[in-house]
Amino acid sequence: LVGDVVGGLGQGLGEAGDGQVPVAPAALRLALVLPARGRAAPSKLVCLESYWNDRLFHSVSVRGFLEALRPALRPPLQVAHRFVESKRGLAYYTKRPRGLLWREPEVWDTPIYYLALHGSPGRVTSVLDTIGSDNLCDAFRGYDGYDCLIYFGCCSVLRGEAGRRFARRFLKAAGCRAVIGYRTSIDWMPSMLIDLLFFQRFYSHPAPWQALREIHASVKRDFQPARDYGFTLISTERA
Repeated sequence: LVGDVVGGLGQGLGEAGDGQVPVAPAALRLALVLPARGRAAPSKLVCLESYWNDRLFHSVSVRGFLEALRPALRPPLQVAHRFVESKRGLAYYTKRPRGLLWREPEVWDTPIYYLALHGSPGRVTSVLDTIGSDNLCDAFRGYDGYDCLIYFGCCSVLRGEAGRRFARRFLKAAGCRAVIGYRTSIDWMPSMLIDLLFFQRFYSHPAPWQALREIHASVKRDFQPARDYGFTLISTERA
């Protein structure tokens, strides 16, 4: 049932550009990022990842898996990947209006921001820092008005009452369409396949925002680990 994803794996890696441009007026950004509720989402994904351990000769990353998904999609998926190890590092990329994501016009219509770090209810952890719910809300505050979701590829971020409370606060602060994540601890390969399966179905759908709950439910229906790990979608009323 995950053959539609696994069959596309195995291609090479690409590089994201490092150029910077001045912050554009809000009106220009709004003009370039029109609502996409009735059409396919742009084939772009931004991944912010932490190093997973301190073992210098045992480096692992989600990047290779994301890059390998490219040929499975039409048009091929564009992946922007950066390592983030602190609250300040996260804000450097995400915080409005000076964060790099807000200064790069080619990023503005990205529909999925994928955070790949260690996690616990309402927080994420890198090798250097713990980024709590307040910092996460501040880092993504003001993303309302744009069709995007934040995907926590992390253990337990949405677990229990603390996870549910964080999700509500985060959605209110960010104004994004939805939050996706897990309610339990997760293993590397099964969770990676869950993520890839969701991405493949989301980007392949002709109207993914209208079908967001359907896409999420299909992953849980078709792949047992998604049910075991509490794979969860929490959306705003407009999603």
